Amino acid sequence: MQRPASPLPHMAPADMPEDLRKLHAASTEVVGEAERIEVFAAHPDLYRWYQQNFYRTLFENGDGTMVLDMRSKELIRLKMSLSHGCFVCNSFNVPSARAAGFTQAQIDSILDPTPEEFSPAELAVLELGDQISMQNLDGALTPDLHERLARHFTAAEILELGVIAAMLTGWTKLMFTFDLVTREDNCPVRVAAPR
Repeated sequence: MQRPASPLPHMAPADMPEDLRKLHAASTEVVGEAERIEVFAAHPDLYRWYQQNFYRTLFENGDGTMVLDMRSKELIRLKMSLSHGCFVCNSFNVPSARAAGFTQAQIDSILDPTPEEFSPAELAVLELGDQISMQNLDGALTPDLHERLARHFTAAEILELGVIAAMLTGWTKLMFTFDLVTREDNCPVRVAAPR
C-alpha cells in the first residue's frame, strides 16, 4: 500500500468543529487514518455538503426521493472502491456490503464476478461499475449493457446507479490526487515521483 502525505494544510482534531472531530475519531478508530478530514477541516461546509448531499440524500435516501434499493447501491459502491483500490473506502464498504447481505465469497469475487456468485441484475450493476471506473477511459453504456440493466431496473434506477458510481469515482480520484487516503496495490493512480 502507498501512503503519501498531502501537501495541503492539516488541522488538529482539537481545532475542528465538533461534527468533523467525531468523523475524525470514527475514521481513526476504523482504519487508523483520517487525513482527508484533517484537510477538509479547512472548509468544513464543503465536507458537510458531500456527507449530506451525496451520502445522506442520494446514497442513503434520507429525504425519500431516491428510487434505487440499498443492496444495489452497496454493490456498485463496493465495486468502485475495490476497483479503485482505496484502503479507507474498502475498510468501510466491505463491512457495509456484508451488512447488506453480500457473502464473503461474493466480496472476494467482485472484481471478476461469475454467474455462480451473482444474479443477472447484480452482474449488470457490476458491469456498469466497470464502465464508470477510473481505469476505463472508453467506458460506455452499450445497447447490450443497457438492455441487461433495463431487465431489472427502471430508467430512473439506472441513472441513480450511474450518478452514484460517477460521484464515487470522482471523489476517489480527488482523494488520490490530493494524497488524502492510502492506496492499495491495485490503485490505478500512482504516487508521483518527487520533483
